[in-house]
Formats: sequence, structure tokens, C-alpha cells
Amino acid sequence: MSPLYRLYRYEHGDGTAKEWAYADLGNGTAQIRWGPAGRLRQTQSKPLQVALERAREKTLKGYVAVGRADIDATGAVVLLSRDGPDQRVTPVVPAAPTPDPKPTRDIAALLGEDDGFYF
Repeated sequence: MSPLYRLYRYEHGDGTAKEWAYADLGNGTAQIRWGPAGRLRQTQSKPLQVALERAREKTLKGYVAVGRADIDATGAVVLLSRDGPDQRVTPVVPAAPTPDPKPTRDIAALLGEDDGFYF
């Protein structure tokens, strides 16, 4: 039986999508799969902590957690459940935008008061 994967999807503006997934193999390693939506043919094994960090990075890039999926040897994806993000992945909290500070201007210097010249 193949392991269950956590599936993440990135939707492009043109309607296409790509997916990334990982499965905890239970021995401290993870199987990672990626490719076009529905066809995750590329694969590699990494330490579980690396997979969890990559999942966090993917959400920063705009990937959305889809749910749990079964992925066969050919890369075909079968979505088994839709659920929220993996609780082991630190949630992404967008930073509040910081206003662009406008430079302050010394009115006295602009008017020439530093030169002893007054209007």
C-alpha cells in the first residue's frame, strides 16, 4: 500500500496548476512528489523536517493545502479527503504592510533661514 500524501496546489493565472506533495514514511524520512496537477511523476526522499520546511515555503509562495491524496507509481493523484493545512507546518501569517515613510524636510533650511536670510 502506498503512503498517504499531503497535497498542495498552486493555481496559475492562466488556469493551469502545479502540485507538490509529501508523505511521512514513519521513519524520519518523507517521500516528496511534484509536477503538473494530477501527474506528480517527479519524486525524491528527504528527511521529514526538510519536507515540513518545504511545505511551509510552498505556502509562502502561494501554494494551498488541498488535502490527503494517494499517488500511484505513475504519478496519478487520487484525492481522498479535503482537509486543512498540516498542523506540523508552521502557519504563514502575512506581515502587515509597512507604510513608506516620506522624507522629512527642514522648512527653515529650504527658506534659507540657516544663511541669515529671511523673507
